[in-house]
Amino acid sequence: MKTYPILRLVIPLATGVFFAEYFHELLSLTWVAYALFALFILLGGLLFLRKFECRWMFGFGVMFFMFLLGNFLFLQKWQQVKVEWPSEKMYYSGVVQETPVEKKRTMQCKVRLNERNVLLYVWKDSLSREIKMGDRLLFQAQIAPPTRTNLSGDFDYASYLLHQGISGTSFISSGRWTIAQEKPCLSLKQKALQIRNRIVNSYKEWGIGEEQLPVLAALTVGAKMELDAETRTAYSTAGIAHVLALSGLHIAIVWLLLDFLLRPLERTKGLRRLKWLLSTVLLWSFAFIAGLEASVVRAVIMCMLLELGKLMGSRVLSMNTLAIAAFFMLLYNPFYLFDVGFQLSFIAVASILLFYPVIYKRWRTKSWIAKWGWGTVSVSLAAQLGTAPLVMYYFSTFSVYFLLANLIVAIWVPLIIYVCALLALVAIFIKPFAWLVWILDKQVLVLNEVAEHVSRLPYATISWTEMSRWEVFLLYVLFALVLWHVKVRRHISLIVVLFGVVVLLLVRLLVVSGILT
Repeated sequence: MKTYPILRLVIPLATGVFFAEYFHELLSLTWVAYALFALFILLGGLLFLRKFECRWMFGFGVMFFMFLLGNFLFLQKWQQVKVEWPSEKMYYSGVVQETPVEKKRTMQCKVRLNERNVLLYVWKDSLSREIKMGDRLLFQAQIAPPTRTNLSGDFDYASYLLHQGISGTSFISSGRWTIAQEKPCLSLKQKALQIRNRIVNSYKEWGIGEEQLPVLAALTVGAKMELDAETRTAYSTAGIAHVLALSGLHIAIVWLLLDFLLRPLERTKGLRRLKWLLSTVLLWSFAFIAGLEASVVRAVIMCMLLELGKLMGSRVLSMNTLAIAAFFMLLYNPFYLFDVGFQLSFIAVASILLFYPVIYKRWRTKSWIAKWGWGTVSVSLAAQLGTAPLVMYYFSTFSVYFLLANLIVAIWVPLIIYVCALLALVAIFIKPFAWLVWILDKQVLVLNEVAEHVSRLPYATISWTEMSRWEVFLLYVLFALVLWHVKVRRHISLIVVLFGVVVLLLVRLLVVSGILT
């Protein structure tokens, strides 16, 4: 842990947020704030004394301070989201925050009113289809807060909504709402989402096929609204569902493209600073267009730090870089910790950093093709190994042919993104070339067929009975013990690993028998 000082701050911060999630009813925001202030004064006094024998006290004090800070951030965010709405129908006025999503019988609208976000389900008709992002809705409704469910094995949709910053939901029938006759006032984020919609519409104008369009929109700008259940299932079964959600893979591809285009700016230190500034602005612009998803924000922060490291003469990607990204994201929004994308994204990168060197060293070769292939396999194995417990916990499945599918994705997805970027660049000046659009369309079609064929292979997935949080926690403890054993290579470490396996099997037995949940 001494090697990763930032990680020592992130772990108690995340623990504090997690603790407050389960005990927020027993905690007081005011008292936590007082405790934070008192501890801050105490730490300042210890720092002023500069006594060597007080170093452990100072270290534990800092960790406890971060734990309390996690409590404070969660409680503050919870206070903003949790609202007691009137029990009767009231008149409200709110602004539509995102493009409405068409459901079977309603139009789902995310609306901002009284500094709170609510989900309105407006009865679908010719009028509700005309609702646009930025419109001000005047409506009469009874808004209800999301209610929690504690049924084992059920997805807690109410908890999910609260963590997404949704304070209430309501159904609105026809005739109970209208659009105010005023010019929409769009925020910066809404303007970015508007640009994303225009990009997706430009794909339609190019002539991209109906089946390929939703996948291309998800791959390039993170627009996943039009993805159907069949496509999502095929990609998930094949073990490549991550390509449909913008993450580190997509940001890395864009970053490498920017690095290539801006390479002439590496001649002097002043130009290198300009390159870092341009890369940062362009990557954050891309993140805004993609909707500021947690995985995208994490990847952009890491790329920004890596570019800064290159500027200062360092090229090392480490756990500290990952920890810095997590630290600032949790400071900005502690609810990120409960986002599945955030969890999978950080666990995948951490797993690559920890397991990739161990796996890659198992086989040595001089052929650059074999090195590239083994490197890709090693990265995929490391990422899948780290995310497997979470995937089994949330989705109760495990993709068997993930290595095969990800090996194809590693080659194919960058080609799709680069061809799409080339088309977008050409479209600024002239009408896109028909042959280039045809290539892009066929590329996405091939990716869809790969996902479909792999998902139909025998035993493509292994279904897993419900996992408990205890099992997930013990699996990650076991991974840490295995890494420790690989490093020290002692009999005692092997005994500890085997003991961990026995404990995990015992817990699994208790979960299956219903004694432990």
